Amino acid sequence: MIYGKHSYSKQISVVLTVNLNQSFNPILIYKILKRGQNLKPMNFFKHTPIYALLIVASLFIYSCSKDDDANGNNNSDTTITVNDGRIAFDVSDFENTAMEGEVVYHLNNQYNIKYLKISLDEAIVLDDNIWRISIEQNSNETLALPEPGEYPIVQGLTNTYNQDAFNATISMHTDEMTDSGTHFGGNNSEINGTLTIVSNTDDVIKGTFSFEAYNPEGEKITVTNGQFVAPENSFW
Repeated sequence: MIYGKHSYSKQISVVLTVNLNQSFNPILIYKILKRGQNLKPMNFFKHTPIYALLIVASLFIYSCSKDDDANGNNNSDTTITVNDGRIAFDVSDFENTAMEGEVVYHLNNQYNIKYLKISLDEAIVLDDNIWRISIEQNSNETLALPEPGEYPIVQGLTNTYNQDAFNATISMHTDEMTDSGTHFGGNNSEINGTLTIVSNTDDVIKGTFSFEAYNPEGEKITVTNGQFVAPENSFW
């Protein structure tokens, strides 16, 4: 039986497609074609330009597919090592220590100013100091859980109304009844950083974060290696 060059092209294209997720072997392709249609080596290489084009195109698609897979893994849950309902982060400059506590999120669309807030369920007490941290987004429009991706952490809640940024505050008190506390970031002080939402499935938000923030006196705190697995607060 005699096959035209277009038929050859279709067959080698099928072979390449089937083998995209396997090791690429042009000799194997030649053997498959030779076995199926009695193709002589000289005739095979006669069509080299056609086959070369198909091979390059298929390899390009294969490479892009692998790159996409690798990029997708950047947002996988392997970036999160804390248990469900926990938040952990390191601080330096103003204080040098590692912190961990319980975390939840509140999503409230009942008022004129809607908000999503990821915060400690209970304060972290460390060396007689009381610490609180919150990451928040406000809007005039109905809020939904944020899609996975990277968001800037910025100063001022009004700068989060378009729902593509977050604000964060970290505070320290010696006594929450009598001490107004030292507050970094938030509405009134400079803050710059990044929040990455890893996933938001089953009423649980997972993410990582880091930022640099200042208090009104100009003192700086740096937060690194932040991560959380925040379930919805069922009491709100």
